[in-house]
Amino acid sequence: MSESDRGVVVAGVDGSVSACHAVVWAAEQAARRGLVLRLVHAYMIPSPGVTGPGVRGVRSGFRRQADGWLAEAEAVVLRRWPSLPVERLVAEGSPVGVLRRESRDAELAVLGSRGLGGFTGLLVGSTAVGLVAHARCPVVVVRGRMP
Repeated sequence: MSESDRGVVVAGVDGSVSACHAVVWAAEQAARRGLVLRLVHAYMIPSPGVTGPGVRGVRSGFRRQADGWLAEAEAVVLRRWPSLPVERLVAEGSPVGVLRRESRDAELAVLGSRGLGGFTGLLVGSTAVGLVAHARCPVVVVRGRMP
């Protein structure tokens, strides 16, 4: 079976500790099930529709940051599961929208319970809530440290 024929576990990555726990959980599931792990980060430009050199710089900065987070997540995964096939995706758009699109072809979508947003009193972040409501596959929200 080629990698393109294998199912996918999608893991949302945003640089948070919670996302790191979710990536490890997702990787373990992908390894157990013989699936590909797809690490996904979505970002939104603060003022959509605005163009110019400044916006290109902002977009480039978001992509660099996302690439760094995905590289770190992949390194953590491959230290523990060196033969696990891992894909990376950086996409411009709302995190819920991008993850919902990715969930169409996924066996499972995995997110941390808390992202980098500022509402520390919430038990579950807005991206997790939005994805649970609209995903096309089962969603796991990982809360806390992995055993």
